[in-house]
Amino acid sequence: MESRLRFVEARHSHRPELFSTVVAEGLSAPQKRLPCRYFYDEAGSRLFELICDLPEYYLTRTERAILERNAPAILAAAGDVSTLVEFGSGSACKTRILLDAALNTAGGSLEYVPIDISGEFLYNAATSLLGDYPSLRVTAIAAEYNDAISLLPGSSGPRLFLFMGSNIGNFSPCEAAAFLGYIRAGMSEADRLLVGFDLFKEAAVLEPAYNDSQGVTASFNKNLLKRINAELGADFRLDRFKHHAPFVEAQSRIEMRLVSKCDQEVRVDALARRFSFLAGEYIHTENSHKYAYDDVRLLAAEAGLIIADRWTDERGWFAVCLLKPI
Repeated sequence: MESRLRFVEARHSHRPELFSTVVAEGLSAPQKRLPCRYFYDEAGSRLFELICDLPEYYLTRTERAILERNAPAILAAAGDVSTLVEFGSGSACKTRILLDAALNTAGGSLEYVPIDISGEFLYNAATSLLGDYPSLRVTAIAAEYNDAISLLPGSSGPRLFLFMGSNIGNFSPCEAAAFLGYIRAGMSEADRLLVGFDLFKEAAVLEPAYNDSQGVTASFNKNLLKRINAELGADFRLDRFKHHAPFVEAQSRIEMRLVSKCDQEVRVDALARRFSFLAGEYIHTENSHKYAYDDVRLLAAEAGLIIADRWTDERGWFAVCLLKPI
């Protein structure tokens, strides 16, 4: 099994000074903020896997159903794929649907390149895949997205890049175009990019998906404060913050927030600083943008891509779009 696994870690993927700098800048901003990429330590990654199975969280099961119905068609439209490259791979549970279809059409041999910021979680997921797929080769890359392209292995044929789960929604529209453009710059004309988009719908559906009744999303959001406590010697009291994720219609996005329940002060030893919070003041931790089809088309064009094909569910809640270079 080890002979089929190559594990690559970006040299600066775990620089503690980077985390401390981001925390200092974010908590000093007029609107306090923390980047959502820091959700995904080992505990955060496992909490997100639990979120994906929640009854309110329609995104994962809807995207999964689209893939289950259309995987052979997706692989046929993508061409003679020899490598799957996935940004934000997580446990790769949905990716297995595409792996099954790809292995059926690739003569039983395929390389999978999962990219994830949580190295331990990534390694465990990769070894699990190798145990289930004897002919699969895996190059696992522990890195942030922008560091990963330069670390990709060579490929003997067309590659299918994957960015699933509506992760594109975590970016602002400008950031999303820039990121897709970054992937496009590393693509050959034969390569394709498969992206999952959560489509615009009423707040009555959206808000429960990010404010679940079991409080798992709240734990996921607050885990970011636990991480700051553990890694930077902070004294955040988690019971003094509440999770709130409203839909902001003007910007077509869910905003994840950690709202201070009272006036308070938090110490961060690694920064030798204190940060004040007023009651009701919040830390903005994540966006989840929702798209219309015209938004997807314009976003792709800005990145030098066009929609080659698309698949959706019967309610029109979610779309999986295959993009190709213009």
